[in-house]
Amino acid sequence: MRIFARLVIAAVAVPVLAVAASAPVALKTTEFGKGPTIVMVHALGAGRMGWMPVARKLLPNYRVVMVDLPGHGDTPMPESFSFEGAAEALDQVLARQNAESTIVVGYGTGGMLAVLAVHAHPEHARGAVAIDAWLKFPMEIADQEKKQFLAYMDEHFDDFLKRMFTGQGRDSAQGVTIHALASLVPRENMKVYFARLLDADASGAVKNFPRPLLYIGSEKGWPAGKDWAAIAHEHGWEQASGVQTMRIGASGAMIATDQPDSLSMAISNFAKQAFAAKK
Repeated sequence: MRIFARLVIAAVAVPVLAVAASAPVALKTTEFGKGPTIVMVHALGAGRMGWMPVARKLLPNYRVVMVDLPGHGDTPMPESFSFEGAAEALDQVLARQNAESTIVVGYGTGGMLAVLAVHAHPEHARGAVAIDAWLKFPMEIADQEKKQFLAYMDEHFDDFLKRMFTGQGRDSAQGVTIHALASLVPRENMKVYFARLLDADASGAVKNFPRPLLYIGSEKGWPAGKDWAAIAHEHGWEQASGVQTMRIGASGAMIATDQPDSLSMAISNFAKQAFAAKK
């Protein structure tokens, strides 16, 4: 099925801005530690506790706030969901922190929301880190193909979810784990996310971004042999100016588990730089 094959390319990573924003829900958080604050947002189909391997590394020097996305874990799904509303909900978490010593880190969908939240309210954070985050869907899809995709998803959801998530791991065993975690999210919530995915384009949010911005690619999301120009073109980052980039090898969608030392060091180094920046 041609549309299915094309959608698998970016389905887990790409969020979308809806036309009408819903009222933001209160995002469930787990918070501990003292010092400058790092707010961490997971990807579609994951949960806030997945950040624990990195959070443990950061705790000696930082306060860590791990957040559940709408419709995931202990955060309810709003009646009218939009990514614009989800970004506003994340901003409510950021607004409770000390703005002068807070950065936000997100993987996949969480990375896009981190960018959107700081773009809309730069006064609430000193910088953002986006990991394997797509800013727009990589190709145009005709309305008929969208209908085919949604119909397939409704009729074969279990198989659809398996195909979407098992390929996200560093290896096949990890892919099974990622799919199992995604299966814990209510299927109706996942369907809403995927339906919104089809019109995704938030690439303008990184144009003249008001705060320091770091893009981190896992080995799965940023394969060896591809330069940043290729990744930016594929993932919708072409309008980004001044973005810092780095790649962490031997990692996939569970980068926090695969490379907690490298990832925590990258986040900590960026945080120090962002806090020192004068903007």
